[in-house]
Amino acid sequence: MKHFYSMMDQTCSFVGLLITLSLLVSAGGSSPPPAYSVTRAKYSVDFAGAAYCAGTLGRGVEDWSCSSCKNHPNVENRTVISKGSVLFDFNAFVAYDKDENTVVVSIAGTDPLKIRDYIDDFDASMIPYAQCDGCKVHQGFWSSYELGAEETKSAVDYLLNAYQGAKLTVTGHSLGGIVAVLAALDLQQAGHVVDSVITFGEPRGGNDAFATFAGESLPATNTFRLTHYTDPIPQLAPRALGFRHHTNEIYYSERDSDGAYLVCSSVDGEDETCQNSLAVCVNLDMHLHYVGFDFVGNYLKCKL
Repeated sequence: MKHFYSMMDQTCSFVGLLITLSLLVSAGGSSPPPAYSVTRAKYSVDFAGAAYCAGTLGRGVEDWSCSSCKNHPNVENRTVISKGSVLFDFNAFVAYDKDENTVVVSIAGTDPLKIRDYIDDFDASMIPYAQCDGCKVHQGFWSSYELGAEETKSAVDYLLNAYQGAKLTVTGHSLGGIVAVLAALDLQQAGHVVDSVITFGEPRGGNDAFATFAGESLPATNTFRLTHYTDPIPQLAPRALGFRHHTNEIYYSERDSDGAYLVCSSVDGEDETCQNSLAVCVNLDMHLHYVGFDFVGNYLKCKL
């Protein structure tokens, strides 16, 4: 099996090279459009990683002692939300970052040590999504969000009332990425202004109508969906079953998760010059590393 993953990765590398030679934007070369900021992505990934240290997954958010927590020492008023059912769970936290005057909603994904099981058990059923006509979303993703939706909105309400004028940002990794999108849309529906949404390794969350709705509803210049080289999770659920990605993809096109990247189409979430340019790929290591952040290493520290 390891040989299979290695062979697939090499196939992707060859196909991707043909595309990226002419389109590559390097973090150390020419500058991307000003809307995408690597600094902001690194800020968000710290919080996305910290979510794995909350609830049933690990420890460290409650007393703000986790490894990535220490990069942001003036975070206060933290609320951990942890809900579970027979089939789904929801682990997240909402907090106020005094240094950035920002309320952060961060939602954890699947246990990083069980990602392969998640792929094996993946179910692609969709249900209607009430916020827009013709929209459908992945049933499991919506069910996960519903578990913690009311407590998340309540925590956000409290902090935005307590810190008048604060910005609101939402983030998440893996399953937490698409649940973060659902949360951001729901928070906007509740009357809040979401200033930014940055996700890492997010799977497809719904049909074309939903992808269009999400792309048009979330902040156009400050919503970014990061993908990393041959990470398989953004290729779930498959397009063949009617699923589509929302904009705006930022595709990190090398093994180095903090290296070269492409700023993809702002009108098409399925840009064929970005991760979709690769052959079918399976390399879970890419899923567990984003903009220099090691999700497994971080998670193991949360378990100690």
